[in-house]
Amino acid sequence: MANHHELLVSACDAGALALMLGERRRNRALEAAAADALANLLMEARLVPDEALPADRVTMNSRVTYEELPGGARRSVVLSYPLEADAAAGRVSVLSPVGMSLLGRAPGAVVEPPMPDGRRLRIRILDVERTALREAA
Repeated sequence: MANHHELLVSACDAGALALMLGERRRNRALEAAAADALANLLMEARLVPDEALPADRVTMNSRVTYEELPGGARRSVVLSYPLEADAAAGRVSVLSPVGMSLLGRAPGAVVEPPMPDGRRLRIRILDVERTALREAA
């Protein structure tokens, strides 16, 4: 059985993300550092077949509810590919610090994504709702 805090990513998501990362590195120099960070995260993750991924793990297009620590401000976002990201609609890019820190995690996990201004945000994942949207990049 998988460790509750182990980083698990579906093989389908890993493949789609790898394709997206290649395109981002070639065509978007400003996103190269984020693409490299996501590539490193994917190398650290345990890849599992889609059908073996626990239902409570964050996948692409999952709706994730989390709370900021301390303080308890709650947010609900959908983990999205960069071209589908829209902060106003609650769609956070997997290349953003928050998006990257959510991928492969389960409720109860506490993560600290580094923010662009140098501060660290501390968040606890409360709920994961996987949607029927399983689109590629």
